[in-house]
Amino acid sequence: MKIFKKIASQISFFTIIPSTKATLEEVASASFISPIIIGVITALIDYSVVFVTSKFLGNLAFLLLLPTVEIIRGFHHLDGLLDFGDALMAKDYNKKIKALHDVEVGAGGIGLLLVYVSIFLTVLLSIKTLSFYSLLIAEVESRALGILLLAIMPPIEISYMGKIFHKNLNNKWKILSIIVEVVLFGNPYILISFAILLLFFYFLGYSTLKGSSGDFIGAIITLSFPIFLLIAERSCYLFFTSLFSLI
Repeated sequence: MKIFKKIASQISFFTIIPSTKATLEEVASASFISPIIIGVITALIDYSVVFVTSKFLGNLAFLLLLPTVEIIRGFHHLDGLLDFGDALMAKDYNKKIKALHDVEVGAGGIGLLLVYVSIFLTVLLSIKTLSFYSLLIAEVESRALGILLLAIMPPIEISYMGKIFHKNLNNKWKILSIIVEVVLFGNPYILISFAILLLFFYFLGYSTLKGSSGDFIGAIITLSFPIFLLIAERSCYLFFTSLFSLI
């Protein structure tokens, strides 16, 4: 029963959906399976909202995906994006660390928010269809990217959450499990993009914070979601076209 409690706790921790309460240690110990669990649930909600509203709004319903995604997450990852944006713009290391705990949003946070919204809206306005499969890929891969970086990157000294998650995830079998999730929900285009983003954010985290933190991981999940969504929509057509052309 304890394992089911840990699995259910992923839902209440990563979304606003009420579920079993658990300690941070319990959540972290089972978080390696959260990309699939949370990814499937949130993709179903994302698609349901867009599908129902598209009956009245047509393709304009795609724009509702942005607020839907953030509401389901409880704006927690978005808060991390704002904090990391401020840290990114701070000049010295101590100011970068301080920015992660500053309740006020600075120019860096607003700037990174505009980048995120611009990317998301550009993606939504550029696609002609929005499939459940693409949403599932984006949800799973963006979360797997964040969780994998928590597992392989040492946390910064002041990040309590980062320390707990890293301690519970830095295990070869759990890391392998996350990689399996990435492969299962990816095609060649997605996997190449995942590897590029993994390297980019890994070096960005080290150059900016000298490690990982909850805010940094929240920023990664937030920024990578629309990127994976676009690649999924574009690559699904290319992948299956090339696959059937070989048969």
